[in-house]
Amino acid sequence: MLDILRIEASKAAELIRKADSVHIFTHYDADGISSGAILAIAVSRLNKQFHVTFLKGLNTVPESDSDLIILSDMGSGYPNIVSKIEKDVVIVDHHAPVGKIEPLNDNVVVHVNPHLAGLDGTYELCASSTAFIVADCLGNNDDLTAVSIAGILGDKQKIVGGNEEVVKRGLKSGYIEVKKGLNLHSGKLREVLQLSTEPFLDFYGKDEELDEFLKKVGLSGEEDVDSLSNDEIRRLANAIILKLLKQGAYEGVIEEFVGKKIILKNELIENAVTYTDVINACGRATACGIGFAICSKDEKFLEKGYNIWKKFQIELLDEITKRREEIKEGECIRYLIMEKAPSTGPIATVLSRYIYSDKPFIAVNIKNDSAKVSSRANPKIKVNLGEVMNVAAEKVGGRGGGHSVAAGAIIPADKAEDFVKEVDKLCCAMLKPS
Repeated sequence: MLDILRIEASKAAELIRKADSVHIFTHYDADGISSGAILAIAVSRLNKQFHVTFLKGLNTVPESDSDLIILSDMGSGYPNIVSKIEKDVVIVDHHAPVGKIEPLNDNVVVHVNPHLAGLDGTYELCASSTAFIVADCLGNNDDLTAVSIAGILGDKQKIVGGNEEVVKRGLKSGYIEVKKGLNLHSGKLREVLQLSTEPFLDFYGKDEELDEFLKKVGLSGEEDVDSLSNDEIRRLANAIILKLLKQGAYEGVIEEFVGKKIILKNELIENAVTYTDVINACGRATACGIGFAICSKDEKFLEKGYNIWKKFQIELLDEITKRREEIKEGECIRYLIMEKAPSTGPIATVLSRYIYSDKPFIAVNIKNDSAKVSSRANPKIKVNLGEVMNVAAEKVGGRGGGHSVAAGAIIPADKAEDFVKEVDKLCCAMLKPS
C-alpha cells in the first residue's frame, strides 16, 4: 500500500543525506510537533546539524541558512510560497495538495504526501506517520512509530491503511502495545471523567451529575482507571456510550475509545491518549519546545508538560461552558463568532464531535485585524470543508483550506459575518445539490 509513497520518501531521504544541515519548519499541533520530532531525531542520528521552527501556518516564505528546508505538516496547500524558496525543499504533509509547485532555478522539491500516492491523507496517514515513512528510509528508526501515535490520535485519524502499517511495525518491534480497555487518560476515575475532552462527557462543573453517573455504574470515582477490572471497564464503557448518544455525539467517536488501549512502551508517557494530549496542549499553549522535548524523551520537561496540559484542559472546558450559549444557527451550519478566545480548533472539535454533530460547525475567533477560523464536520455530513474554506475565504480577501472534515482559514476581522454567510451558502449547495 505504501510502495508509491516510499518512492518519494526515498527521494526525500536522498536529499537529507546530501545536506550538511537541515531546517525543519513544522506545525504547532500534536501532528506537527510529533512529525517534526520524528524527522529531527532521524536527521540527528545521521550526525547532521538541524534546527526546528514551529509555525501556526505557512504564511510567508521560510528563511534559513541551512542547506535543506523540510516543511512538515504543511506546504502542500501553498504552492506559491513553496515555489519562492531558494533552496532544496522536502514537503512531508498529508493535506490535500493545491496547485502546482514550480521550483526556483535548479532547486529540487520532493513532495511526500499520501494524496499524491493514491492514499487517504484525511484518515489513513497523518504528517507524523508520513514522517515515519521518510525516517524509515533513513535507517532503523522503528522506535519512532510510537511518536507517530501522537499525530494519528491528535488529528482524529483511524488506525487503518498506512497508519495501520506503521502501528504494526511498532507492535512487531515492541515499541507499541495494544491492550483491551478504554482509551481514556490514566489517573483517578473522577478527575479523568471531569477533565476529559476525548471523549467529552460534559461533567466539568457538574459534580452532582457525575456522582449520579458513578453511582449507576457502581464505582466511587477514586479507582485508578488503569486498574479497573474487565467487568468494571464493561460497565463504564456501556454508561459512557449511552451518555454520548444522549448528548448528540457522532457515533464514530465510540470506536475510538472503546475496546482497545494503546500503550507506548518506551516513551516518557505510556498512555497514548495522555501522551497525545500533553503534546497537543504544549503546542496550543505556545510551548512547542516542551512538547518536542517530550517526544525526544527529555525527562526534564515532563512535569512542565503535565502542568501545561492540566491548565489547558481547565481553560478549554471553561471556554466550552461559556461559548455554548453563544452558538448560532445558519441554514445548513452552526457557528460561533468569538473575540480573543484562548483557542479555536479545540472548541470547534469538541462541540462538533460531542454535542452538535448533525451539521458542519464553524468557529471564528477575532483577534485584532484578523480572524482565525476552524471548521469541523464528520463523514456522515457530505461536505468538503477544505474546499468550502478555500472558496469562502478568497471571497472575503482571506485564505483557507484543509481536509474535508477539518479545515481552517484566516480572514479579515471585519468580514467575519460575510464569511459565515458564504460558508453557509456553500455548505447548503453541497448538502442540497440541485
